[in-house]
Amino acid sequence: MALVLTKARFCIRIGRFARGALPCGVILDVGGSIMERVELKAASRSIVGKQVKGLRRDGWIPAVVFGAKIDSFPIKVDARDLAKALAHAGSTSLIDLYVDDGKEPHVVLARGIQRDILTSHLQHVDFYQVQLDHKVKTSPRLEVVGVSPLVESGEAVLVQVLNQLEVECLPGDLIDSIEVDVSSLETFDDSVLISDLPVPSGVTIMADPGDVVVSVVRPRAALALEEEEAELAELEMEMVEPGEVEELPEDYEEEAE
Repeated sequence: MALVLTKARFCIRIGRFARGALPCGVILDVGGSIMERVELKAASRSIVGKQVKGLRRDGWIPAVVFGAKIDSFPIKVDARDLAKALAHAGSTSLIDLYVDDGKEPHVVLARGIQRDILTSHLQHVDFYQVQLDHKVKTSPRLEVVGVSPLVESGEAVLVQVLNQLEVECLPGDLIDSIEVDVSSLETFDDSVLISDLPVPSGVTIMADPGDVVVSVVRPRAALALEEEEAELAELEMEMVEPGEVEELPEDYEEEAE
């Protein structure tokens, strides 16, 4: 959890998820956040297994392209180009992936982004080739906008329970963020629910509409929540082994490298 203080906004984030190259073209404008298509070049690779360490030393990141109607195949991507592409696209925006000298891109989403837990350096990425007529699931971030009158007056702090939401939609309808307007939080009984969030008609939120996204509490209650979350975070850190990276999805059958 983090305390964020910016002028009249005092916010506590205590949640994580609710389950249920460069830009080259605009796909969709949602809630003030414009999604951009990203281009990324890659090359085929024959080096697999432990030998990929040499690729990383040479500035390449090993990756795999897989999908419902293709045979998975290994590729390598320039580390700097990949970092730029992921900074723009994350795991919620489409990427036009050009392999070798191919003229037609593989339209993909970045999945299973693995980083070294100590250095945060990229280690491996899975690219899922989408079918444009089949729905996919992503988790766009929740972006707080506006200011609660109670927070502005110093009587309360904002508690953000959810930071992301899982949504389902066609690839062409993907969004990378959802706005959470907190200007309506005028009393301690007010809250923003999932059902209050504005999403395009083609996007379905995969969570209980009655779940709370943001609420306001008195400052002492907020500090108690912060201490509790800090204790949980400390316990999680003790359970992490040095050098661990994110595991691949359970349904991914190919070797990561």
